[in-house]
Amino acid sequence: MSRQMCRRDFLRLMAATGTGALAGCATGGAKQGRGARWYRGNLHMHTYWSDGRAFPEQAVSIYKQLGYDFIGLSDHNVFADQADCWRTVEDHPKGWPPQVGRPLFDAYSKAFGSEAETRTFEGKTQVRLKTYGEMRSRFEEPGKFLLMPAVEITQYLKEEGVQVHMNYVNLPDVIPFVKGGPLSRPVDEPGVGVTELIRRDAGEVKALAARQRRRTMLMLNHPQWIYWDIMPQHLIDNPEVRHFEVCNGGSAFAPHPEAITVTNDRFWDTVNAFRALKGAPLLYGVGSDDTHYYLNRTPDQRLADAWIMVRSAALEADTLLAAMDAGDYYATTGVLLDEVAFDASSKSLHVKVRAEPGVTYRIRFITTWRGFDQTVRTVRCPAEKGRGARTLPIYSDDIGKTALCVEGKEATYRMTPDDLYVRAKIESSVPSGFTRHFHPDTQVAWTQPHRG
Repeated sequence: MSRQMCRRDFLRLMAATGTGALAGCATGGAKQGRGARWYRGNLHMHTYWSDGRAFPEQAVSIYKQLGYDFIGLSDHNVFADQADCWRTVEDHPKGWPPQVGRPLFDAYSKAFGSEAETRTFEGKTQVRLKTYGEMRSRFEEPGKFLLMPAVEITQYLKEEGVQVHMNYVNLPDVIPFVKGGPLSRPVDEPGVGVTELIRRDAGEVKALAARQRRRTMLMLNHPQWIYWDIMPQHLIDNPEVRHFEVCNGGSAFAPHPEAITVTNDRFWDTVNAFRALKGAPLLYGVGSDDTHYYLNRTPDQRLADAWIMVRSAALEADTLLAAMDAGDYYATTGVLLDEVAFDASSKSLHVKVRAEPGVTYRIRFITTWRGFDQTVRTVRCPAEKGRGARTLPIYSDDIGKTALCVEGKEATYRMTPDDLYVRAKIESSVPSGFTRHFHPDTQVAWTQPHRG
């Protein structure tokens, strides 16, 4: 019997007997100090500043009413700082980006009254879009609600036929290399592929942040959209990117006959397995809405269905992002956690669910073992519905194994010398309501990975 098979049998025995749940786990995660608490946030959403179907005031107001502590309006290639930006109200809106329709304008006028600034231009009503600064003055409350500046850097590589979307959070300045660009800025430069584009953008962001002397965050958005545009190798080769969307509630993904191998969970574990071998920083997972639709939604146009919970000492941008950079947050579609703690001395990860009556939970601790099969095969996917063909990498089943599975609301896993990292995925019995591919069937939460 192989060493790996012996270990698997041992882990099954621990799960069956309950000996995998260790007593006396230290708490704390990132060093936030006393007084730290969980804050709920969404850092990916859109308005009429780009391709969302809502005015900024509507979007912010809705999320504030839903109980979010912080949000970031991340419109494509634009920072909402233009004081004289107007949108025309159309009786029969059409095309893309979406035009302002009469029903949504009427709802906006009813909700905000005199705050809605309008004018008549060429016989049509126009509405001025409020800036980030105006939104802060209108909605922010110290210690209660925070509006972060954000932008979604959106670029299209013409030669490869792929899009690269990256959210840049907490730099209140227009990004020079995308200023005034379209929703998807075309890139047609010799030698610039996805890996190089991500590296260049990350460098630009880092330089801007250094000049501003503030903490920022860069995250890769929806890697599987639009047609498996981002591959694991792109982030293996760019370890400076620390965050990506493990769950994007607004994106639809194309099905694939080997879909189990290209889910966001598999993508995540693949990147971290190879990063861990190199000693590179691990990749953290974000939950986001990517909201475009706010009112009069259809069943697949969802709202407030994926978010992050950040443990922070204060509701301040720098403090929140410091906690995220330390991995002191989790992503969720509805499952809430009372505790997530990694004890570095015992190399143990402890999770405690904020359980709801009548709901059952399964806690899975996921790892990849040293010596995993690094073989990569490829599968050719034909063009579909106008989208280009793709050659997808398929990685070994050794990547992303469940080391311990516990039925219940609390569990601990102690890492072995074989584990490259460990993360937890908590699954509930509550249906998620998602109708699109690559989304979980039930409500879940994902903790961040920790290395041994």
